[in-house]
Formats: sequence, structure tokens, C-alpha cells
Amino acid sequence: MKFFLLIGIAALILNSCSSGNITTDLSGKGWDVTSMLGKNFNSGSTKSGIPSLIFEKNGKLFGSTGCNNFTGSYKITDKSIMLDLGSMTKMFCPESTEQDFLKAVKQVTGFNFDGGNLNLQNGSKTVMSLQRREN
Repeated sequence: MKFFLLIGIAALILNSCSSGNITTDLSGKGWDVTSMLGKNFNSGSTKSGIPSLIFEKNGKLFGSTGCNNFTGSYKITDKSIMLDLGSMTKMFCPESTEQDFLKAVKQVTGFNFDGGNLNLQNGSKTVMSLQRREN
């Protein structure tokens, strides 16, 4: 009996020493797109707004295409990620930012963190880079 208790305690200790939970690393504050499909974004680069994502711990996904807002879901398995934008508002968007964002999201199959930034990838190609919001 003591043997099984010891194994259980050891497993808990080893699990708590493992690297951070990926969902915790993603969730919380929003992520703003800094580059997408080879195009860089900053506050003055688009009239409608910068696309963004908000990952919740429960698998919910919220954000903006730079023009319309959406609410959907995401699923993570190891270093792969599946994004489903779900329902979206339907305002007219004169710039190509929204269409580029939707195209990029469909290509995403994986991700990595690079110096505090989030890179959404398709294979080894970075489709979209995002920076965590400060506020």
C-alpha cells in the first residue's frame, strides 16, 4: 500500500516539475498579429484594425479579423493546433486584411513560441506571428 502511495506522490511531483501548460501560455491576454502571410502589421498599417486572437483555457477562441469579430474554438495536441473561428459578425470590410486573415487561419496546423511571440505555422512555414497584448 505504501508503495502505491509513494508512486502516486512521485508522479505528482514529476508532473508539477514539467514545463508550463501550453494552454496556460496561450490563454489570458489577447494576441495581436504582427505579421501574416509575409506582411507586417502595426497600428498604422491598416485602417480597419489589426487582427487579434484571444485563447481561453476552456478551448474557446475570440478575436477580430481586423474588421469583424468572431467567437469559436481551438484544440491543441502536442505542438499542433486547430483553429475554428465559428460565428462572425458580417460588416463590410473594404481592405483585404480580413480575407488574408481568414486564408492564413485555414493554413494553421502548428505553433511555437519565439521570444514571447506566438508563431502559427503550417509545417515549418510561419503563417502568422502574434505578440501578447500588454493590457
